[in-house]
Amino acid sequence: MTAAVPAAARGRLFAMFQTPDTETLRLCSVLASTAFGLVFALVRFGRSIEPHFAHWSASSFLYAAVLVGFEYSRGNLVVVGLLLGALAATNMLIVSGVRSFDGKPPFRAWMLAPVAGCAAAHVLPTWLGGHSPAMTTLTHAADTISVAVSAAITGVTLWLGGRREKSRARSIAGLAMLGYLPGYAVTLAAYLFTVPRINYLALIPTLSDQLLLGVLNLGLLAIPAERAQRRLRDAALRDPLTGVWNRAGFGDYAGRLAAPGAAVLAIDLDHFKAINDRHGHLAGDNVLIELARLAGAAVASLGGEFGRLGGDEFVAIVPASRAPDAQACANQIHDACRTVTEGMPEWTTSIGVSQIGANETGFHEALQRADVALYRAKLAGRNTLTA
Repeated sequence: MTAAVPAAARGRLFAMFQTPDTETLRLCSVLASTAFGLVFALVRFGRSIEPHFAHWSASSFLYAAVLVGFEYSRGNLVVVGLLLGALAATNMLIVSGVRSFDGKPPFRAWMLAPVAGCAAAHVLPTWLGGHSPAMTTLTHAADTISVAVSAAITGVTLWLGGRREKSRARSIAGLAMLGYLPGYAVTLAAYLFTVPRINYLALIPTLSDQLLLGVLNLGLLAIPAERAQRRLRDAALRDPLTGVWNRAGFGDYAGRLAAPGAAVLAIDLDHFKAINDRHGHLAGDNVLIELARLAGAAVASLGGEFGRLGGDEFVAIVPASRAPDAQACANQIHDACRTVTEGMPEWTTSIGVSQIGANETGFHEALQRADVALYRAKLAGRNTLTA
């Protein structure tokens, strides 16, 4: 049997939820934001090539300072307006950090608009309409809307960047910022439809901080690590000499295009050993790099994938939708490789072309047939193309 809760205890519990401790929530947000600011600053220390951490550190420290400032600026119209502008600036610093991380100019003129808008939204209604209750409600509503707009800009920027860059960490940070919007909606409704006895703009967002602030900053911290991990994985799948896919990378990415009707090209450099023996291995490497550049560009123009299997053996796959153009692509590669580049020895290629059959699920059978066609091209005297 469940014991009954004493009436006095129920009263205290009810009172606790009816009058949340805004000061305690604000203190928690200040401490958490300061901690993340220190983390960003320490990660940034001594790393001049990673300025985005400086932006995010400044955002965290400024947010903590703004929360403390609100405690000591009650009733001061101009100071509160400036603090609200600074609150929007914390969001813009997140955006500037992301832009810096992407190698773009961190600051743009439009980023001043949310900052100025938040300050003006608080000051102008009172200057224009006085201190009437209706004008006070309008001021609270304008404050909430302007701060919510700055949060929405930051959240959408992060989320769209996450979709574009296929960055889960960036998307999570963006969703964390967008997660503040329901709280701002509740805040706006509270100001418009109730008697404002509580500073809801101080209460509800800081209540949201307890969940979302950690998610946001951990997402930001994970963005550089995620990109580094992706680059390491990409480097493991790339041929170190030519930069195209190696055998493992081609198997991974070509598999996505392996459908009935897709065309497979086997490409071989003619007399590669003779080039190395006559002109040196550096010249041979330069020929391989040039072949990869020319052939890779031609295949990429058709939406295909290109890789180096090893030595002077290259392979390409062209999607089924562009398979009719595969023969022309092979001819383009073949003709481009006949052109003598200044400072390089003469070189030619042999190419075999095949197509994935209707009942085949991968590209390996088609590659074997392309190898057979390539072998026939070599028997025919090299410097030719066989389908």
